[in-house]
Amino acid sequence: MKKIRTITAIAIMATLVTAGSAYAQRGQGRGFMNNPNGRGMVNNAQNPDGYGQCILNLTPEQDSKITELRTKHIKEVTPLRNELGEKSARLRTLQSVDSPYLNEINKTIDEMASIRAKIQKKGAAHRAEVSSLLTDDQRVVYNSRGQGRMGRGGRGNGQGMGRGLRDGSCRY
Repeated sequence: MKKIRTITAIAIMATLVTAGSAYAQRGQGRGFMNNPNGRGMVNNAQNPDGYGQCILNLTPEQDSKITELRTKHIKEVTPLRNELGEKSARLRTLQSVDSPYLNEINKTIDEMASIRAKIQKKGAAHRAEVSSLLTDDQRVVYNSRGQGRMGRGGRGNGQGMGRGLRDGSCRY
């Protein structure tokens, strides 16, 4: 009887370990439009960069201008995001000491809020610039889409994020 319990317990443990490791594997998301390479964007001969021209029917001039604006925006926001990451690490350090110094913690939180506000303002300005390049029909579609990476249900896009956007939409 004891031998059967031992074998049963080992079998259950082996099943749990196997199921747990299988569940922990990365998702096989396909990103936008069920892209088979899992890169998270449409990537084809007509649109090698994966931007624009799918749902908005952008002209080549619009597409190139939007790409320029996006590059400029990323260059402006990246240092702010880096600074925010540094402040976040500093905040974790301040909060993890035995006797936290509340004034320093509050100061860091205020600085992080200021940086987030700058990032959001730059994002709003970028969206307005992009919107100004679009026709009225394109603008309606653009404004109905999520705002940036986190605009669609609070999830980023790309590998491991499920089946992606089934409606065939794209970033712009």
